[in-house]
Amino acid sequence: MSFSEIPVVDLSQADTNRAQLLHQIRHALIEVGFLLLTNYQDYGPTREDIAAITEQAEEFFKLPQSVKDGCSMIHSKHFLGYTRLANEITAGRIDWREQIDLATELPAPPEDAPIYRNIEGPNLWPDEKAAPKFRPVVLHWIDKMTQLSTYFRQLVCEALGIDKGAMEGYFKENQQCKMKIVAYPDAGALTSNDGQSKPDGQGVGPHRDSDFLTYIHQATPHTCLEVQNFQGEWIPVENVPNTLVVNVGQTLEAITQGVCKATIHRVITPKSGSGTRISIPFFSTIDLDARKAALGLPDEVLKLRDERDKLIDKWAVDVGFQFSPDLAKYPVGRAVFQNRIKSHQDVAQKWWPEIYKEVMSQF
Repeated sequence: MSFSEIPVVDLSQADTNRAQLLHQIRHALIEVGFLLLTNYQDYGPTREDIAAITEQAEEFFKLPQSVKDGCSMIHSKHFLGYTRLANEITAGRIDWREQIDLATELPAPPEDAPIYRNIEGPNLWPDEKAAPKFRPVVLHWIDKMTQLSTYFRQLVCEALGIDKGAMEGYFKENQQCKMKIVAYPDAGALTSNDGQSKPDGQGVGPHRDSDFLTYIHQATPHTCLEVQNFQGEWIPVENVPNTLVVNVGQTLEAITQGVCKATIHRVITPKSGSGTRISIPFFSTIDLDARKAALGLPDEVLKLRDERDKLIDKWAVDVGFQFSPDLAKYPVGRAVFQNRIKSHQDVAQKWWPEIYKEVMSQF
């Protein structure tokens, strides 16, 4: 049978019961694709850091629309910045969310770099006078989450039965990580001009993440994130205080020959009257120039993959077209860039019109 709940992984076992911890991580990566990570504060953000980023997220969405528009993604060829409500597309439908995309602060790539390297570049920030604490708190959060993700990927390697440094070749010294701060209005706020509810509202439509691993801080008490198990059932991700939701991305799935599973998930619109849901996902990514390399995965984990895949006839929901990493043919950055083109079509048409036409012709 497929999974019916999201497993909890207690990182405090790293020193006291490492074998049990690695077993739990292996199970979550292979059989579920999701886990709830608890007691991670010694390796990443503290409770104080969580409170600070939550406060800044709430304050950001209270800013005047003109201030938020001042750091709009339309001004960034690197797909960084603010996106208004209902301006992103997943599985061919509008997402009813408002967000700002941020990343490790990096310069724009050289002009002669491959085009996909333009995923990297400087952030767009709200006006400092309007949001004086936003930038330092966000950059600190990125630093702390980068520390946590670096440590956790070593545990991933150990859990899969390979050397803890086996994946380090996929990451460069100043590796870009990404994050979003996202607001999902409740259903009562999603009304059309005639006062009727907007049809077919989705927070985020069914999809699989394209990164290495995603770490989500659910900043409000809503339970809106759902994961599809291998029988097509939607399993709610319980919003457990002081945990991070961790899920496998398609890049990690590709690197591990399908052993780690990038599971389909979605965000449903919060119920009317429940208030706005705020979520802060952090995306651990690999070097955009990375290609496939042999990891030497043991036969026992490959067997677990094969047994699991017997359960999956086909996904029970259409996630629409997504570019999946094909590291045997192309650097990972190619698929990442194509998916950004598809998701943020207004930005793509402004900055990358020829590539936009090419990408849109493929789905």
